[in-house]
Amino acid sequence: MNSPEKVLPSGVLPRLDTFSAAIERCADWGWLVLRSENRLLLTTDHQVSAVEMAAGTGREVQHYLSVRMLGGPVVVLPGSPGRWLLLAESADEASQVNLIRLRARGALTHRLGTLVPLPPSRIDGGGVRWRGEVPVGKPFLPPFSAVVAALRAVTETAGPR
Repeated sequence: MNSPEKVLPSGVLPRLDTFSAAIERCADWGWLVLRSENRLLLTTDHQVSAVEMAAGTGREVQHYLSVRMLGGPVVVLPGSPGRWLLLAESADEASQVNLIRLRARGALTHRLGTLVPLPPSRIDGGGVRWRGEVPVGKPFLPPFSAVVAALRAVTETAGPR
């Protein structure tokens, strides 16, 4: 006897995001991903880069971008203190000045073939997850320069975190 298939509302993904579903979704978006044991790794390239920062700073940067309709996908890394990966358009052509500005504010830029974990990866400290809902369609990626500007704006008066 066959069990009835569960039908989910449009745009809703199953609660457990499997590696195969995540790999297929990323391929649909044109992102190159690799699976290594219990990790799904995004290869940063000419389409996508990641800016890693402290979760508190990331929350402020994401808010700054969102109110300007430039918010993009965020990957939450486990651990304490928490770290966020803000995905953005490629940083391959970024000036050294912008990379230095980010580093001075405690942010790391992942570009030029760097591998970064995507959900449902498991890394030291726990599971990697999306902030908010799992992107269903190809996510909007803010320009890398917008992430740099947002980080500068939220840290100028408060100083590095």
